[in-house]
Amino acid sequence: MQFDVKKHQSSIYKYIIGLCTLAMLSAIGVYSYLGTYSRYLADDYCEAVRVNKSSPISAVIERYQAGDWRAANRYSNLMFVGFSELLGRDSMQITMTSMVLLWVVGLSWSIHEIRKYLKINLFFQMDIFIGATLGFFSLLQAPNLFQTVYWRSSMMTHFAPLVFGCFLFAFLLRQTRRRKTSLLVNVFIFFAAFIFAGFSEPPTTTTITALPLVMLAIWYWGKSPDKQKHIVLFAWALAGVILGLLVMAFSPAATNTIRETRPNISLILLNSFYYGYLFIIDSLKTMPLPFFVSTLTFLLVVWLYPQDEAPKMPNQRRWSTLLIMIAIPFLAWLLIAAGFAPSVFGQGFPVERMRFLATTIMIVTFMLEGALLGYLPRDKFSIYSRPVFQWLALALFSTLAIVYPLRAAYNIYKTDVPEYRSHAEAWDQRDAEIRKAVAEGATDLVVVQLDSMKGVLEYKKNNWVNICAANYYGLNSISAPLEVP
Repeated sequence: MQFDVKKHQSSIYKYIIGLCTLAMLSAIGVYSYLGTYSRYLADDYCEAVRVNKSSPISAVIERYQAGDWRAANRYSNLMFVGFSELLGRDSMQITMTSMVLLWVVGLSWSIHEIRKYLKINLFFQMDIFIGATLGFFSLLQAPNLFQTVYWRSSMMTHFAPLVFGCFLFAFLLRQTRRRKTSLLVNVFIFFAAFIFAGFSEPPTTTTITALPLVMLAIWYWGKSPDKQKHIVLFAWALAGVILGLLVMAFSPAATNTIRETRPNISLILLNSFYYGYLFIIDSLKTMPLPFFVSTLTFLLVVWLYPQDEAPKMPNQRRWSTLLIMIAIPFLAWLLIAAGFAPSVFGQGFPVERMRFLATTIMIVTFMLEGALLGYLPRDKFSIYSRPVFQWLALALFSTLAIVYPLRAAYNIYKTDVPEYRSHAEAWDQRDAEIRKAVAEGATDLVVVQLDSMKGVLEYKKNNWVNICAANYYGLNSISAPLEVP
């Protein structure tokens, strides 16, 4: 008996999506596992000392008012460092592994709420697949993965706001589905947006640019009377983010910087777009394959979706879809430029760890373009009447969405895990020796110097990290020359 592909299309497709989701989550699991080898480095010592002297909130207020640190205006990152420290001796490892997992959970929830808001009829498993895929490609293409995710001081500034921002965005969209929203919920959204803004400037300026565009889209395409309620919800979030930016902008640390630099706003905006353009071109040149794979994967995801279950697109909207496809790259460029603006003002071209948000925006752009490309020809070029095309497409999709992440996970396990483990073991040994010496009454120590991990500064013979490390261990001084003492 001949197998009827069309009849069993839905079950075959869902089965393959399940396997693809497991493959993506397996790769995410390896990235999460890398977090177990995170240890204190550079600013981590300074921040741990500051938050352990008092409560996290008191530490934030003290640093903000003093303004003697280059990032003293950022209030939320130090606060969450303080909460992280409450987890005990393993706080670093628990925090890093949890944040990677929360990243995927937040993305999946956001995808779920977006399709609910847009009334797109997809099965729930697809939400997890899309969220896991976006999470995987963002970690795979991170300009400096270690500094962005596994160095806590930097992670709380550049990765944590994206994680918590996903949850805030998903919660906000969920409220749009309710008949009435209380004032208490609006105040919570305002407060959560204010906390989100305090992590760092790039996600904040990007959000301030994105939210008005979302509100404009709701006003233009939304249906009355719901659209007014939805705009109000996003307005509360926008107000909280703007307040957070103002709190950072008028802090003692930021005020001193502004007085010294006297910024040219026009030049900052021009360079932000120019640097954004350079970043996009460089990303496509250095890592073209992941962008191509993500685009082709979502082209096939939509193209292979069972015809009888897929949402229909009226023919009269085909041209509007093409216009959206043209507009998406320019919107992405705008958001990337908005995120680059604080770095352009403060130092010039953003350093690697500050480009993670821009990389994620690019990945979303290519995934959207792939999905729209897969949707456009469904009505005119149906492949379902020819089983051979069906099997070829399913085989290609399975290879991309299963083999590719598993291969990446294998490479990470073979290359990155040994390096991370070696550094963690050396750090643990030195940490044990230092604590033993402190327990025996030592006040000044000379210890073995470790190699810098992925460009993050280690304490050496004499630098500012030595002072923070000495305070962390309760010593008068600590030094780490190149030679073994």
